Amino acid sequence: MAQSGRRFKLVSVKVIGSSRYQESEIVRAAGLKLAEMVTPDALKEAADSLAKAGVFAEVTYRYQTQGQELTAEITVKDAAQFLPCTFENFVWFSRDELLDGVRSRVLLFDGRVPPAGEMLESISSALVAMLEARGIHAQVEFSPRGVLGGPVQGMQFRVVGMSIPVLKLAFTGVQKVDPVLLQAAARPLIGKDFDASFIKGFSNAGIASVYRRRGYLRARFGDPVPQLLKGDEPPNSVLLTIPVWEGEQYKLKEITWLGQSVIPYKDLEKSIRLAPGNAVDAVQLEQDVLALAMLFHPKGYLNADVKSKEILDDATGTAVYQMQINQGDLFTLGKLEIAGLDEAHVRSLEKLCRLHTGDPYDRSYWNTLIQQAGRSLPPNASGWKASTQETIKAETKTVDVKLTFAPRASR
Repeated sequence: MAQSGRRFKLVSVKVIGSSRYQESEIVRAAGLKLAEMVTPDALKEAADSLAKAGVFAEVTYRYQTQGQELTAEITVKDAAQFLPCTFENFVWFSRDELLDGVRSRVLLFDGRVPPAGEMLESISSALVAMLEARGIHAQVEFSPRGVLGGPVQGMQFRVVGMSIPVLKLAFTGVQKVDPVLLQAAARPLIGKDFDASFIKGFSNAGIASVYRRRGYLRARFGDPVPQLLKGDEPPNSVLLTIPVWEGEQYKLKEITWLGQSVIPYKDLEKSIRLAPGNAVDAVQLEQDVLALAMLFHPKGYLNADVKSKEILDDATGTAVYQMQINQGDLFTLGKLEIAGLDEAHVRSLEKLCRLHTGDPYDRSYWNTLIQQAGRSLPPNASGWKASTQETIKAETKTVDVKLTFAPRASR
């Protein structure tokens, strides 16, 4: 083996193991150039730099020398995960400008990054340099993007430490709804700092309701487009343009029901305020579906759930909603305890109570009992207050209840 400090002419570098990068890209990222004089230590440093970037899960190397020449072989294993990058508030650049600028400064960057490693810091430094080149002095931070409790879906880069307010709003592609309605729905964005992911999420949730209330169930929103305002506007303030693809309007064809239900389907259907033949008000329908589950609670099905599945027929412009009922287990009343009263009044309330041990549990009944109990309670000038405490026992499918009465304090 050659001495680590001796210099050799690098005549060949072979890279194997990567399906993501070309051999020439990896050699360049390692800082190796053919025909240059290198030491074995330089090869180790090159391999270490590749490993630290995070794009490879493993990096090993070997070399051979013959006279004054050295040949090297680098074996790599691509990282298991690469995440798409988003640039949340770089309003001074287009996305293509950002990608090209980072690529020119960070070797092996292709728009996706590993979740860890020095490449993330290198991208942040590249973005800071690009901002500085335009006279913008700011810091850049990165963070993972994803649904709370779910997998990481991307890596966000954003400018921090400066305000980038949205002062004006515009929409493109709007033909089928009143633009005034969209402006009203988007009004909470005015004055907020530009943040692409937040705006996209707000569009798909809040602004989309304008379309979903009117049957445009496939309406979607493109990436928000910022444009710096000039003139007397505050520095770095923007005009926000949101592209819209409206799609066609859908009318309700029918509602179908699946699953065992203690409540007849025809009675459940009365709670749906959407009639066949009308444009689908999906927002109202979602509220009605949520309310359906509450109909099961007074009958003892405390965990009842109703989910709807939207089936769209583009050829006819109609929608079918399939309601899946899962009423769950039946819970009954277990033990009833009445506290805060003397024995005689406890017995009086027990006789008054119409919900008995073994009956399907109805938690709404206690308000009725408390109202009826007023005349049976001991005299108290300020009246009585009552509280209800439930103990749900999943193993026995019973609910123990403690009703506690206490005299109100005199005023």
